[in-house]
Amino acid sequence: MKKLRLIAIFLLLSALFISLVGCDRAKAVDYSAQNSFDVSVEDSKTALTFSPKGVKATYGLIFYQGTAISADHYSYLGEALAAQGYVVVIPKTNMGMAFYGYSATEPAFERFKDVRFFVGGHSQGGGAAVRRAQDNADKVKGLILLAPLCYTLKKGMFEGSENSEGDFYNVADKDIPALILDASNDRVLSSSQRAASSECVNASLTTRIEISPGAHMSFSTLDDDATLATFLNDGDGISEQEKQAQREKTVQYILAFLNRVVTGENQAD
Repeated sequence: MKKLRLIAIFLLLSALFISLVGCDRAKAVDYSAQNSFDVSVEDSKTALTFSPKGVKATYGLIFYQGTAISADHYSYLGEALAAQGYVVVIPKTNMGMAFYGYSATEPAFERFKDVRFFVGGHSQGGGAAVRRAQDNADKVKGLILLAPLCYTLKKGMFEGSENSEGDFYNVADKDIPALILDASNDRVLSSSQRAASSECVNASLTTRIEISPGAHMSFSTLDDDATLATFLNDGDGISEQEKQAQREKTVQYILAFLNRVVTGENQAD
């Protein structure tokens, strides 16, 4: 009996060793190729994480939620990007308040030390992404902002400071490329709020695209008609097919941006 137990332990340790060696030898993703990896999803208390299976991802995206939108409403984005070889981490914040729940440290940087991250976000999550890029410019490869709300994210505004009229968080003076996607029928952001996001990025390194037809909330899947009615009838008149098409275009534009930056960086190396 004791001998059988020892054999079982040996086999278990051998399997574990082989598994670890296999992980270490996983082939790195070729981002210049059209990939279609199976996707692993990890749903923890602090983040929703999507990873390509069987390969070593060297690039990824940290994506911050819009106001009151849970992480799972961006699963379409995590699934699509992970299938192409990117690790996607969507931190979970209380009630989806990415800026109120902003942390001085981003755990994903430490957890995925071999991954070079882009940061992004939707609505006020976009503002949180700009702040992250400013705070950790040396770790951020680029910005991906979906209908970003940067206008209210002034230094001190939500930090107990009396000075709410400070400078915007911005990376205008940093060599960080950015992609901004707007929605043509956005009724959540005012024209001044939309314009302000251009002040937060490096204009010479920024691509800005408006998706039409498109709604502010349809960058997430929390965009049923009842929900949109509570957001000033955001995207009024847009069909379910058009909402889905907006998300499909969002994935296409993001992948084109990621691949352009990644392949350009690798060629420079």
